[in-house]
Amino acid sequence: MKPSIIIILFSTVLFVNSYGQIKDASQNLKQQANKMGVAFVSGDYKTFANYTYPLILKSMGGASKMIEVLNKTSIDMKLKGMSFSNITFDEPSKIVKSGKELQATITQHTEIKLSQGKLISTSTLIAMSTDNGIGWAFIDTSNKDMATLRKALPNLSPSIIIPPQQPPVRYNM
Repeated sequence: MKPSIIIILFSTVLFVNSYGQIKDASQNLKQQANKMGVAFVSGDYKTFANYTYPLILKSMGGASKMIEVLNKTSIDMKLKGMSFSNITFDEPSKIVKSGKELQATITQHTEIKLSQGKLISTSTLIAMSTDNGIGWAFIDTSNKDMATLRKALPNLSPSIIIPPQQPPVRYNM
């Protein structure tokens, strides 16, 4: 075989392999975001904490403290006639590599049941993977500007863009 044909074949194999890895990473990201959303809505905050970016867990005092806060918030909401009823996700953004991490964003739609209607809040999560897209951890960017996020996450790729927070939409029933 001529060297040029070998180079073309080798390049094609590398491209197909790397495309497959990114596709799998993207599918893993969406699947894990969905699992995280189901865990949150069902009150399985231990599973939810497993999908939370480690620096966020640390800043909250660890997983057990986060679970305690989420349980209290859930109880307080129920006393006011509110509860989280559904969380859905759009497709993830393009995955980028920053240092040893893969990073992307994914839009989250959170439905909150009210005593008379519902509220739908849309926010953007940052997704980060340190194992080439096999496992993902998430950071909610609600009410945080890019300067704050970049200070807290110095490894955040400049390619990561967070759209402005939109006000929640209320539906009366």
